[in-house]
Amino acid sequence: MVSIFEKSDNIPLIKSYLISVQQVNNKAVNTAYNDLLIEEEDYKSLRDSIDHFDNFDNIALAQRLEKHELLEFRRIAAHLFKRNKRWKQSMTLSKQDKLYRDAMETASESKDAETAEELLRYFVSTGNKECFATCLFVCYEMVRTDVVLELAWRNGLQDFAMPYIIQVAREYIAKVDTLEKANAERSQKEEEKEKQLEAPIIGPGAMGMPLMITGGSNFGAIPPQGGYGGAGYGGMQGGFGGY
Repeated sequence: MVSIFEKSDNIPLIKSYLISVQQVNNKAVNTAYNDLLIEEEDYKSLRDSIDHFDNFDNIALAQRLEKHELLEFRRIAAHLFKRNKRWKQSMTLSKQDKLYRDAMETASESKDAETAEELLRYFVSTGNKECFATCLFVCYEMVRTDVVLELAWRNGLQDFAMPYIIQVAREYIAKVDTLEKANAERSQKEEEKEKQLEAPIIGPGAMGMPLMITGGSNFGAIPPQGGYGGAGYGGMQGGFGGY
């Protein structure tokens, strides 16, 4: 169906049909519908389409849109590059259009230190101090502390880097406190274990008490403590006469 109407250049006539069958996520349908939205300059519907139905040539569409005269279509191109992990292309497009928030989000999603630090250096080179400080917050987990300190020191940005530095210091202090606590608990457990190993074994005979011999036939071996009638079992002559 799409092929027939493309040949006759009548795709707009089946727009409702394309919308109704787009749920199948067919490549030909998605491509035709996206092309139609570009012609109509409907960037909102295009963004919704590419986010929900991904079966189309992402890179080809991004390359087509990156030079579009409308800003929102170039923004969609940057979004497509980012979604396909082409971080530098996405960031370059965002920087050209001064969409710095989009560029920071791309750097954050990349999880790559070099990509985030490249954006930091760009903000330093353009004198955009506020974006430098914001980027430190957005890309906090990626940027390396020594790189940030050097950039701040060399370019007089200590005040803008200070919130980042304070947060880093706080995290390191918390980590040291946690390690010290864990080490103290481990040392205490080891000391208690050593004391248990060194403690004397207390058992029968250890406190001066006689060992009880069981299972033997010589009852006289057990000295009586008062006896039964003044005599132990061994001292009885003629049975239980001592009772």
